[in-house]
Amino acid sequence: MRGRHSGDGLGSVAKAAAAVAAAAVAAAGVALAGCGFAVPPKTRPHPTHPADPVALRLADAPGLLVQCAIRTAGLRPGSQSWLHGLSVHITSSNAVDFQNWFRTHDAPGPYPETFVIDGHRTHYLAFGATWVRKGSLWVPTHTARDSPQAQRTSLYAWSLWAAAQDRLPPQVCGTSVTARTLQAQVFGASANPW
Repeated sequence: MRGRHSGDGLGSVAKAAAAVAAAAVAAAGVALAGCGFAVPPKTRPHPTHPADPVALRLADAPGLLVQCAIRTAGLRPGSQSWLHGLSVHITSSNAVDFQNWFRTHDAPGPYPETFVIDGHRTHYLAFGATWVRKGSLWVPTHTARDSPQAQRTSLYAWSLWAAAQDRLPPQVCGTSVTARTLQAQVFGASANPW
């Protein structure tokens, strides 16, 4: 009997370890799916009845906000596969390129190039910030990368805001464009979660 119980014990341990491993894999999948930037922006039409429209908007918001920053802040991303003139066009062939570019520009900065935000020439992509003059340029009052106040002004933070609010932030996009209209320009004729 003793051998039988010890065998059951090892089987139970193996089953428990397998369950823990499966739970860890599931949790990692949920975390990555919830991140919004773990996968490139969608390039296929959205499902007819999306389970979570905020998640769909979160995948698309970075492209819309970059287009806004090009128009309102003088952002010039240079030669990019997803940029045609001054228009962002994200497709299945360039979505990963866009995702990589966004990940290097989603913080407030500073960046080598200058932008004009709220009438201030600056090296920062900070929207909705309070500005102070520093020499010939302006800087946000909060600039440290680990500063919560600085992080709230980043393109990343505004993309989260846009997805949750179901509209574009006027601090980045102004008030003359809607998310629905910009979605069609950036992603083409796909289902529109805005």
